[in-house]
Amino acid sequence: MSMDLAVKTYRYDPHHFEAGVGPVNKAVKVAAADIPAHAPVALDGDGKLALLTADNKASVYGLAPDSIRAGEEGPVWLTGEYFADSLALEEGVTAADIEVALRNIGIFLK
Repeated sequence: MSMDLAVKTYRYDPHHFEAGVGPVNKAVKVAAADIPAHAPVALDGDGKLALLTADNKASVYGLAPDSIRAGEEGPVWLTGEYFADSLALEEGVTAADIEVALRNIGIFLK
């Protein structure tokens, strides 16, 4: 019986989304389209979740902590602290573009 005694190196690169430990208000909404995890969302005309784009970035509603399929219910975080570099943003939208709108609803980016 032989043993592998070679030195091995392991690496763990955490990708954190939440930046704070404060209270987080939550809601559950139906998605109008597929929404990736950590995406900022807005409500469409029917009250369903839609991805935040350059056109609707002023009407931000919250952040989706998990991916949500179209037509299904999913959680939305309405307050809290999050890392800006972990957001799943649509092309043409930057964290700087939506930082003030998020701050106005109680979401803070670090």
